[in-house]
Amino acid sequence: MSSYLLDIRELGELLGRSPDTIKKDLRRNPLAVPPRLHIPGTRLLRWRRVDVEAWLAELVVGAAQ
Repeated sequence: MSSYLLDIRELGELLGRSPDTIKKDLRRNPLAVPPRLHIPGTRLLRWRRVDVEAWLAELVVGAAQ
């Protein structure tokens, strides 16, 4: 399901990082986390799985450019 939304705990499990670290990175270094989904009228932190997978693919060393 490529449009599945991840919450911060699920993103942390996928990236091997704690939710607290992800929150800190969102403030200090937004490029250290995948682009997040903004849901108007909420403060929910959500990521589309497809965006996370694309972001990870861009980080692969030696990837074709």
